[in-house]
Amino acid sequence: MIGIRVAFSDASKLEERTKFHPQHKAHLSSAPFRVLISGPASLENSEATDAAFLVAEVDTLQDLKAFSDRDPFVVNKVYKDVRIFEWKPSLGDLVKAI
Repeated sequence: MIGIRVAFSDASKLEERTKFHPQHKAHLSSAPFRVLISGPASLENSEATDAAFLVAEVDTLQDLKAFSDRDPFVVNKVYKDVRIFEWKPSLGDLVKAI
């Protein structure tokens, strides 16, 4: 199945974001499942990272949640809210690649 993690950043945690960024990247790189794409997202005209997306091929959503719960950005509250979804892509060029 395809799982998506949508994480919303806490704007007051810029220092923690900088401090834990290397560990966060290492954690994402160590995923025990296939990460299809991951990266930050910003609102229009924003220089901040407002959210981040991770799209992965997982056996269960619980696998993605457990992995997410160990992310240094989650542990250190760089993200103020994290949501996990099952995604059922149905249209577009990327569907063929999944």
